[in-house]
Amino acid sequence: MQQDNLTFFGGVDESGGVQIVYERGGKALLFDFGTAHHCLLDPAYLNTSDPVRPTPGRELRQYLLGKMAPPLPELYSPEHLQGLDTETLRPLWNDRDFPKYADIGIFIGHMHQDHMSLLPFARKGIPVFMHRDAYSLYRGIVYSRQYPDTEASLVPCDDRSVLDFGEFSVQIIEMDHNTPGSSAIVIESPEHKIAVTGDWRLHGKHPERIDRFIELCRRKGIDILITEGTRVGKGAAFQNSRTEAKSLSMFSAVLDESEGLVYVQTSPRDLERMADLIQMAADKGRKIVMDGSIAAIWHTATREGIAALDNHPALLASLQIMEGTIPDGVRLPYETVLLEEVAKRKNECLYVMRFPNLGHWIELETLGGRRGDSHYVQADNSIKPDNPKLAQFLDVFGITGHAIGNKGHAAPDEISDLIERIAPRMVIPVHTLHREQLDTRGVKVYFPERGETRSISELLAAAVAR
Repeated sequence: MQQDNLTFFGGVDESGGVQIVYERGGKALLFDFGTAHHCLLDPAYLNTSDPVRPTPGRELRQYLLGKMAPPLPELYSPEHLQGLDTETLRPLWNDRDFPKYADIGIFIGHMHQDHMSLLPFARKGIPVFMHRDAYSLYRGIVYSRQYPDTEASLVPCDDRSVLDFGEFSVQIIEMDHNTPGSSAIVIESPEHKIAVTGDWRLHGKHPERIDRFIELCRRKGIDILITEGTRVGKGAAFQNSRTEAKSLSMFSAVLDESEGLVYVQTSPRDLERMADLIQMAADKGRKIVMDGSIAAIWHTATREGIAALDNHPALLASLQIMEGTIPDGVRLPYETVLLEEVAKRKNECLYVMRFPNLGHWIELETLGGRRGDSHYVQADNSIKPDNPKLAQFLDVFGITGHAIGNKGHAAPDEISDLIERIAPRMVIPVHTLHREQLDTRGVKVYFPERGETRSISELLAAAVAR
């Protein structure tokens, strides 16, 4: 008799790096395919001026031996494995017997590092499914030289499309997160139904997508709900959610206030916010100057097509590229502008910049007058104005800093509401450091261990009431 099985390799006791395999009848699907946010070899792991990175050419070996990637050699290119095999990896996982899959594919929920960063190491031809907007963004990420391309067979999928794997089916449902194409999946077999939320939020531009997902799950009757819980247990400061509309309103006020240059730092993977920032600045008469690597993502992804940006006026905006910021080998249909030229007309420009280029401020704020009139806007969750290095720059040049970012993840009470409304037989919280603190509103919960394999029947039997 066939049975549904889940194997948990990552994300079950950490924020990010979800690596869970669903299998039935030898056919399997892994979700997702990235390393953890706080993995040992993430440049942000140690707060130093000389970040820790994997050794070039040995990245996958170090991810696998550091238990940061799923220990399944069939997922990877032999070139990157460089001789690593199951027998080498098993002792690192308490000598567990890894499942053997006759046929395995990968689903990537969205294009954040902790969900897709293993793509360059994927085995040639392995099928990798993702939302069509996520695929377009990935093409931009590769063209910008942030990641090498993959030899996997990428399969762009439409929202609400159903993939038939014979033994089971998978429906893709677009959610709201701070990058386009972010999607949940619902897995259905003859015996069970499993829903995986991926990363999601209610305070973005599309909360109706979450309601739609909940209603779909309610109609189907979900046995196991796997949901992210990033903000669970992080304290009061992490519980309030600034809406996207409020963030954009704050940006508009900065544009009205500034009599000098407006610098903005935002995630180039949040293309909807990027489009709104560009258009708001253009509507107020500012010329858009952009870092070349950001422009490479923007141009390539929008050329491929982003459904979320259909008919957005920002697609017609005129862009200029700051000199010296275009990655080697990248060609863009925009003119380049010199730092000196921007310095002369600071009050006319918006500069979409990257934190490593703070040195540009030395020229931009020293030349051309209007010293002390510029503003810096942090529009994502990365480098805030109170960062010591950034604060020093702001102080030296009299630049006013603003933090208008919001969070890409649901608040704990919103996760609890989702669980209650879907009413699954069991919930498994992932993508969180504080899973035990999640209020499941009476729904039974299970906390898996890294590396364990369980049938759905075993999981349902082992779930405990909260």
